[in-house]
Amino acid sequence: MTAPSKPTRLRNTPFVIKESSAQYERAVGSNLMQVSITGRKGKSVFLPDGRDVVEFVNCSYLGLDLHPRVIAASKSVEDEWGMNFCCARSRFSFEPQRLLEEELSELYRGRAITFPSTTTAHISLMPLLASGVLFEEGATRKACLIFDQFAHSSMQYLKPVLAAEATVESVPHNSLEDLRRQVTAARARGETPVYVADGIYSMGGLCPARELLDMAEELDFFLYVDDAHGLGIFGERGEGQLLSQTGGDVPDRVILTFSLSKGFGAYGGGLLVQGEWRERLIRSYGQVYAFSAAQTFQAVYACRAVVDLHHEGAIAPLQRTLRERVALFDELMERPLPFSPIRMVPIGDEENALKAGEELLDAGYFASVVFFPIVRRKSAQLRLCIAANHTEDHIRGVAAALRDVQAKYATVTVSEGG
Repeated sequence: MTAPSKPTRLRNTPFVIKESSAQYERAVGSNLMQVSITGRKGKSVFLPDGRDVVEFVNCSYLGLDLHPRVIAASKSVEDEWGMNFCCARSRFSFEPQRLLEEELSELYRGRAITFPSTTTAHISLMPLLASGVLFEEGATRKACLIFDQFAHSSMQYLKPVLAAEATVESVPHNSLEDLRRQVTAARARGETPVYVADGIYSMGGLCPARELLDMAEELDFFLYVDDAHGLGIFGERGEGQLLSQTGGDVPDRVILTFSLSKGFGAYGGGLLVQGEWRERLIRSYGQVYAFSAAQTFQAVYACRAVVDLHHEGAIAPLQRTLRERVALFDELMERPLPFSPIRMVPIGDEENALKAGEELLDAGYFASVVFFPIVRRKSAQLRLCIAANHTEDHIRGVAAALRDVQAKYATVTVSEGG
């Protein structure tokens, strides 16, 4: 009898803690992580030690979180609704939430379901995808989920759950050649392949959206794309990095998740699918959807105000300003890259990266210091989120400070998203 194969270890939390705890402790002590700001004024925030610094960590890339219409909408909830309705959505939703989902469905040309966050959307949707019930109405197929190496941690975290019902594989970042091999192998095993990727990767860089759409059509596989960072900032309808390449309805082979807390500028997350039958399955059997509450009333009203701004043409000028700010940053850093509001500045050694972040903070600019386990060991970087409501002076100032700390501390050069 053949001995059973040893299961692949998908998590090793004690090792991660052992290898990174010293860096986390220093980052917290230096006001680089877990900071409770005492106030904000535009792009400036006030630290507990009294310093006033320009932040480059807020993912509201169009600045809509500070738009007067959005703020006013969040305060306009009728008293009759109370602060919250403490009930699972499988029992009750409320009418403004239904209207928001219909408005998002019309705007993005699919069936939209909203959640408190993108992560909760993944938790509801991905196990259903792994079960094989979302490929064809009334049928079940064996699934193979093929993860891009840099797919967001909120999806990677679910691998042990997904592996209970589906084959789970990984491919190097943006490697279409490796993806083709994995898709072909899955098809040979009688499985339906699904490529799991980001539209814009949280550590920089984009997925090759047009190439993926063409390959998915050629080889007959599905795309599960988290476009959390792309929604709002790409496309005439703010439809995101992937859907801006389609020009029409959500393709049947595309399942999209998104954030309403980043480029969209309000709060929450959601998913977008083609077909009311898929929507019904998710509303009935998606765990977080069925057994948890929805967005807050305030978030729903704010989101509806953002939808109105889309219809009124207010988004396109902000998209243009954002691109101008990113282009200026790239020019100053002498590092032109495909457009993304996320820019990474490689340092290398973790201690050097923390020193660089501390000195940047002393210069009046707050950027994220990212190190293992967020990135590979000895590949620590500074991460900046550029927004339309950063001024040109903000961009020039942070670029000058970055050039100084990079010259002083950088030991490696890596590609965007690497």
